Amino acid sequence: MKQTKKKKRGQWRDVFRRLCANRVALVSLILLCLILLAIVFSEQVAPYVYNQRDLDATFTFPSLSHPFGTDNLGRDILSRVLVGGRVSLLVAVLSVALSAVVGSLLGAAAGYFGGRCEFIILKCTDIMMAIPAFLLAVTVSAALGTGLLNTALAVGLTNIPRFVRLMRAETLSVKGNEYLEAARACGASEVRIILKHVFPNALSSTIVNVTLGIGTAILQISGLSFVGLGVRPPTPEWGSMLASGRTYMRDFWPMVTFPGVAIVVTLILFNLVGDGLRDAMDPKLKR
Repeated sequence: MKQTKKKKRGQWRDVFRRLCANRVALVSLILLCLILLAIVFSEQVAPYVYNQRDLDATFTFPSLSHPFGTDNLGRDILSRVLVGGRVSLLVAVLSVALSAVVGSLLGAAAGYFGGRCEFIILKCTDIMMAIPAFLLAVTVSAALGTGLLNTALAVGLTNIPRFVRLMRAETLSVKGNEYLEAARACGASEVRIILKHVFPNALSSTIVNVTLGIGTAILQISGLSFVGLGVRPPTPEWGSMLASGRTYMRDFWPMVTFPGVAIVVTLILFNLVGDGLRDAMDPKLKR
């Protein structure tokens, strides 16, 4: 047991060492951590209260007092971007957690039991994958209504198929191994075998998929809020801030520029970190 723990620790140390050797991934991880810290502690970092109005200072361009300017109601855009990022990140984490748990369980069941169970799960997955992800999210969000939890559920459902496919492939790769037969011979239940022996083998791939999925979820959440089916005002969220600022886009660019840049930068950093983790966890993929 001690040797197994040391081996696992050594593997994770090797992963961290390879990740640090990838300069692009390391810099992206540092920048992403700084952004996430600013978002999580947005109320302490923000220079103003996000919903504080100053009708005498509307549509002000970036300055020392307001680095990102103010919107049509005199609210500080920087403060709203920080608080809006926390909302976007919270919904993204909830949606990816939902899709990862449900998709991994379904994928493991499909790969482990096979037969009719696998057929039904894969056919349902194929139907979901045949529908464009954003269109499916719009449909679910329109049916459930707006709000944080409903938006997380709508986005989470669209990302389930990727985790089903991933976990099924990982389960099939270890299904015939001898240690599974030994676990059965020792009287372990099917559920225990899946949780204790199948899931750990797919942990690295799942972590990479979760990292990439959070960035995609932020983009989907912003898109839903932009069309009015996600997080609704007055709660600040990057997509809803873009929707509020598009009316003034020609005359006052800060209202759409800074939330848009926040979405793009965060999405790029998550993708770069995800690619770096993929290379670090599977050295064979490294160029």
